[in-house]
Amino acid sequence: LPAHLRERIIRMATSGTKPCQISRELRVSHGCVSKILSKYRDTGSIRPGKIGGSKPKKSLPQVVTAIAIYKRCRPSMYSWEIRDRLIADGVCSALNVPSVSSINRFPRAFGPLSLLQLTPMA
Repeated sequence: LPAHLRERIIRMATSGTKPCQISRELRVSHGCVSKILSKYRDTGSIRPGKIGGSKPKKSLPQVVTAIAIYKRCRPSMYSWEIRDRLIADGVCSALNVPSVSSINRFPRAFGPLSLLQLTPMA
């Protein structure tokens, strides 16, 4: 949305115009008006946000180590089983456990041999 429309949305809202009226007058969706007003309330900015998805997350070393140990002990273990085990063993919580696709990327990222190059388990 052009800057002049964004500014007009803010001016209209600060003068007491309701979002539904703003959207009708400016022929902009109600959702667009709501997002701009919300961002303005939160940040004081009317500039558009960055386009693009989420930032890649880095796995913690203890998570990587646990996955490597699970794979070393049982190479046929499915990624969803590893995910469940990370939670059960308290390595991760349900909120921060890596996705199945992330777990599948570990052998490719570190190479299949790197999973085997850990010290022997006692």
